[in-house]
This record gives sequence, structure tokens and C-alpha cells, in this order.
Amino acid sequence: MIKRCLFMIALVAVSASAARAQMSGPTSRARLWDFSVQTRYVGEQTRDGAAGSSVSIESDLGWGLGFGYNVNERFDVGFFFSWRSTNYTATVVPEINPEDTQTYSNWLDTSTLAVSADWNILPKRFTPYVSGALGWTLMNTNIPADVYAGCWYDPWYGYVCAGDVATYGVDVFSYSIGAGVRLEVSQAVFIRVGYDYNGIDLEGADGLNIFRVDAGITMR
Repeated sequence: MIKRCLFMIALVAVSASAARAQMSGPTSRARLWDFSVQTRYVGEQTRDGAAGSSVSIESDLGWGLGFGYNVNERFDVGFFFSWRSTNYTATVVPEINPEDTQTYSNWLDTSTLAVSADWNILPKRFTPYVSGALGWTLMNTNIPADVYAGCWYDPWYGYVCAGDVATYGVDVFSYSIGAGVRLEVSQAVFIRVGYDYNGIDLEGADGLNIFRVDAGITMR
């Protein structure tokens, strides 16, 4: 029994050493494409507004899809699309009667399309990286702003009437900087774990701390 345990311990130690040596080996990702499914976790936030107004945004897990081209072993460029729907609670302070505060809840929808670049510090299968991105972010509070309605003649359906509800939202320039580690499990599969700081060009808006785990494939 003791010999069997010692053999198993030795086998695990040899396997771990071989795996470590393999992961620290050179990469072959140069001139290949990366496709990744991304997770983006953002913690709970509270923002104070004028005259005692405030909004509390719940923590939430967002998603993203990314495409990139490895120019060489260290540098890749690409783009990503990410989205997130988060529940929030807002406190509104009326201008006429500030003591008559109102509280409501709704969903905040956020989506971003951006150009990105990663610098892999080591030309290895396991490497730290730094990243940056420039893009455009759309934010929708889902608060009704106006109602549009109209009627028209359609060549297929005849006389049609329909309406639409506009909501309060903005679309603004955004950027992000980040760092993390990349591990190539095989020549075709990789994992990234990292942190991003995401900022938007909107007065009074704070940046977001984003924790992410990406899983992807590398292909020609």
C-alpha cells in the first residue's frame, strides 16, 4: 500500500512537472485568429446625484464575443462586442417638494463595440498580458421618454397602425485598459483571466472595475 501511494505521488509529480514544462514552452499563435466568449463581472455600485438623489446598481455578470488576429507571438489586434443588463434602484428628489422623495427600480442595458489590442509579455503558452480598447457604448435606462404612433398603407398588409416608446439613454465614447494572464491549454484552446478598468465620456459617470474570464479557440 505504501509503495502504491509513493508510486502515485511520484506519477503526479512527474505529470505536473511535464505539464509545467509544456505550458512554459514556446507558443505557435503567430498569424492565427482568436475567437473568444467572454464573461465580465461588475460589482455593486452606488452613485450620489444632486440634492440627495442617488442610484444603486446591482452586481451582474455580463457577456462578450471577441475576435483577434495574432500579428506575432506577442501582439494581437481585434474587436469585441459586450453586453450587460443590470437591475438598479433610483431615488428621485422633486424640485418643488424635496421632502417628497420617490424610489423606483428598473433595468439598465449596456452594450459596447470596441477595437482592442493585447500585448503578450512572453512568447510562451503561459504569459501575462496588458490590453487596451477604444469603442462606443450605448446605455438604456428603460425609462419611458415619449410615445410615437402613426398609421400607413403597407403593400402587403394594407392599412397599418403602430406605436413605439422611446426611452432615456445615451451613446458615448468609451475606453478600457487591463491586465491579466493567458494560458494556452492546447494549440487550439486558450483561457484568459484578467481585470479591466472601463471608462466612458459622460460627465458624472464613474469608471467600472471589471473582472473577466475568457475562453477561446485559436484557428487559421
